[in-house]
Amino acid sequence: MPTVETPLGPVQGNQGAACLEFLGIRYAKAPVGPLRFQPPEPVPPWTDPYDATALGPSAPQPQMTSDDAALQMPVEPTDEDCLFLNIYTPATDDGKRPVMFWIHGGGYVAGSGRAYHGGLLARYHDVVVVTINYRMGALGFMHVGHLDPGLGESVNNGILDQIAALEWTRDNIRAFGGDPENVMIFGESAGGTSTAMLLGCPRAEGLFHKACVHSPHVDLIPVGDGHVAFTNRCIERLGGDPESNGLATLMGASTAELVALSDPDPAVAPEPNLAFRRPSNVSFSPAIDGTLIPRPVADTVRQRGAANVPFLGGGCRHEGTLFAAIVGGECSEDEAKALFDREGVNGTRAMAVYERFAPGSTPREKLVYALTDTMFRNSMVRILDAAAESGATCWSWMCTYESDAFGGALRATHAIELPFFWEFAAQGLRAFAGSKAPDDLGPAMRAYWANFARTGTPFAEGEPDWPAYTVPERPVLTLDAERRIAYDLDSEVRRFWFA
Repeated sequence: MPTVETPLGPVQGNQGAACLEFLGIRYAKAPVGPLRFQPPEPVPPWTDPYDATALGPSAPQPQMTSDDAALQMPVEPTDEDCLFLNIYTPATDDGKRPVMFWIHGGGYVAGSGRAYHGGLLARYHDVVVVTINYRMGALGFMHVGHLDPGLGESVNNGILDQIAALEWTRDNIRAFGGDPENVMIFGESAGGTSTAMLLGCPRAEGLFHKACVHSPHVDLIPVGDGHVAFTNRCIERLGGDPESNGLATLMGASTAELVALSDPDPAVAPEPNLAFRRPSNVSFSPAIDGTLIPRPVADTVRQRGAANVPFLGGGCRHEGTLFAAIVGGECSEDEAKALFDREGVNGTRAMAVYERFAPGSTPREKLVYALTDTMFRNSMVRILDAAAESGATCWSWMCTYESDAFGGALRATHAIELPFFWEFAAQGLRAFAGSKAPDDLGPAMRAYWANFARTGTPFAEGEPDWPAYTVPERPVLTLDAERRIAYDLDSEVRRFWFA
């Protein structure tokens, strides 16, 4: 078994099929007991070899189930003691390889690093891959600062965990063949938002040198009355009283009880909406807390200008189809217009724009396509434009591959790029790719991403040259059966939202 000497102590791993694997390494103290809701604390050194031959438990989370066996994700072992990372490396020499640090998605309530195997990247692109767990749900993204002023950053504990993992990587990755001076962070959905937040986090500067943001929902709101009301309601759901024993209730709750808070509140009737973040609909998610995250991410990026790290930013063309339930059931054109209007959007104009985007689509489908923009694409555009207009270097991409799975209804849905890029431990997301998935899309993506991690410029042999993002040209690499460069893709939709 391979063993390496780290500044913390020896670590023993596995010889995997594709590369060396060091799994389930603790990067911070167990956030349990009195450390619940506290920022992560550094792990102390050890003397005996650390057994890194098996994946550590994932963060507590609901079990995702599906009636479709192909979509059923495996039951993961979970524990409140979950702050572990995994390392995939070609060799434990002094190769100073680029480090690709992955932050998983899952809506801040689900997911783990164990689902993403870094073997292909490590073996074929000579990089070191790090995947991590971080606290989620109430444990990772609940504001309790009004209950204890010393916990003012608790709403972003999951982000603090990610920073702790980056600090561990900085201090120890050289022993695994990686270069602590060449770290690329990347993640998708909640992980993409986390990646963007790290871009907008002064405390994280210097811990990474490049970034790739997949499908972020970064239109965050400041911590305020909405967060207080949400936490207080969670305390009430646990049988406590926010005024007299709020923090004690949260500290005394079982892990299962805290996970159950991710279920819909039975006292709140859901209403169709466009997923705008507002104080009235706070949930378990990061927020602008004024210290760790001082302001909107795009504002920090714009203020930093050319000093930003280079980054790639993008998503999928029809992300909203995976979240169609948010807008409610089938509706008439007048009802769809009325929903837009209630959300502060001109319904007549919106319906016309999305008819041109998707000719012949139903009123509900138009609302669903709008979710792509309100949840993901608009916040990505804000960050890309802020970077390009202030002198930073960035590149834009869009996955336009439309799967034929589920009758083709999902089109180029949220997370459709992941089955191509990653080796998955379970079928799960592979089913999204459908029956006609192009064999060369995954290798092309991995080459672009790995070369960007290595050099700061994304390129892939035999693939199109990818121009940096500029305004007003807005070049974008489309990821499909054939990769192409488009300019200002879906410009009419963008102009509608940013007029």
